Amino acid sequence: MMLVVGCVSQKGGVAKSSLARLLARELAAQGRSVLLADLDVLQATSVEWARRRAASGRQPVVRAECFDGLEPALRAARRDLADCLVLDARGFADAQTLEVARAADAVLIPSGLAVDDLLPTVRLAHELLGQGIPAERIAIALCRAGDSASEIEEAAHYVREAGYRCLSHAWPEKAGYRRAHDEGRAATEVSHVSLRRKAEAFARDAVSFVTSRRPMEPPHKAKRKH
Repeated sequence: MMLVVGCVSQKGGVAKSSLARLLARELAAQGRSVLLADLDVLQATSVEWARRRAASGRQPVVRAECFDGLEPALRAARRDLADCLVLDARGFADAQTLEVARAADAVLIPSGLAVDDLLPTVRLAHELLGQGIPAERIAIALCRAGDSASEIEEAAHYVREAGYRCLSHAWPEKAGYRRAHDEGRAATEVSHVSLRRKAEAFARDAVSFVTSRRPMEPPHKAKRKH
């Protein structure tokens, strides 16, 4: 069975597409066949990133395509026998957000640490819950974090008190990550060792959560397109 992951957000600027790209890269690095579906045909942020990645020849290859809706993305992934479909939803909550959440085995919602970010993030999670999406299918990822451990813990506590899982590691906001994205790399591919380790810890949390929602075959047995 194909693993479907939805990356959604209530507002833009919270690293949703960066999170989707990171997940796609990490799953591909495990030997999975991954399709990164960019559902924002106007901005096509993830597709443009994948083009830069392909131009640089970086491995693993991350296949990304734009789709004007959920169903075409699902059909393409099934046609290609993908192990994983990562859905990068539009950068604001709309009817598509609920469609993505309903189709996904796991839903990741990125959020900044400020109350201005946390409130709409939790509100979106509540809306999904009210529409029948189980809370255990949802996790909130703290992104664009600063260096204050207490601020990160306060934000994580806020999420947990609201009734949702919060990934245990936060993803800091650093110029090195932005530079990596500009060059078609993921955060776990930065050259700076400290930044790479932080991104790897965050990525492990995210991958562990999404794969726990639908266990897959070991990578060496994963299906591959011939």
